[in-house]
Amino acid sequence: MMKKITPYLFLAPAIFFIGLFVIVPMVQVFSVSFLRYSFFGPNEFIGFENYRKLFHDPNFWWTLSNSLLYVLVTPVLMVVSLVFALSIRRSVKSAKLLRLSFFLPVITPVVVVGIMWKWMFAEESGIINYLLSFIGMEHIPWLTQYPVNMLSVMILTIWRGFGYYMMIILAGLALIPAEIEEAGVLDGATPFQQVIHILLPNLKPTLLFIFVVSSSSAIKLFTELYVLIPGVPMNNKTLVAYLYRLSFERFDFGYGSALAVIIFLVTSLFSYANFRMMEQRS
Repeated sequence: MMKKITPYLFLAPAIFFIGLFVIVPMVQVFSVSFLRYSFFGPNEFIGFENYRKLFHDPNFWWTLSNSLLYVLVTPVLMVVSLVFALSIRRSVKSAKLLRLSFFLPVITPVVVVGIMWKWMFAEESGIINYLLSFIGMEHIPWLTQYPVNMLSVMILTIWRGFGYYMMIILAGLALIPAEIEEAGVLDGATPFQQVIHILLPNLKPTLLFIFVVSSSSAIKLFTELYVLIPGVPMNNKTLVAYLYRLSFERFDFGYGSALAVIIFLVTSLFSYANFRMMEQRS
């Protein structure tokens, strides 16, 4: 009897905290989404009114389109991470130093990274526009004009995140048996053919994980946007930024909870679609 209970005893602390900090808040958000929530009076049940209002809200459609646009950062991030991983996997002398250098932005606080890039992207005093002026280009409004400001956030995300995904790809590459690559070399495969026909097929599970995680993170983008371009109109922002405004600036928790449920559904459906797409290709 004790042997049957022991595994559950080990799992109990994790289940307790997951239930307390994940499941309970999710259920509460879902229930609040059907209310006209008030701090100072009784809450009024209004059914699907918050959802109906949301689908007639132009800010919702703007922020949803921006969030989906931002997902375009995912394939670029994957390609950059893969290129850097393949470039340094054979490097022996400088491998540790390169990995540390590329991973350093990942462990740097997002606020610090955002402030640094905000200074670099500044239209009049930023170093990027200063360098562009040497080749005769006019100043680019990196932080003030849509969709250029979204591109700025994408660049920040790629710079900060590729080191993390590069390390995951390196771990995936380490699991590929050396005999497979050696057989490819003996068969006369070029380095490019080895990548396409040997490495990438064996990296499918790793790349699927990266695609799902990075695309889900892209849909839930907030901190980089909040630090880099805080003063732009709402039609320049993403879903989570709109959620923040509704819930923590306007204190409209019922409406904000409805938006949170929609964000959860969009993220879940996107992840499911990614898994199905990868299964069909495998």
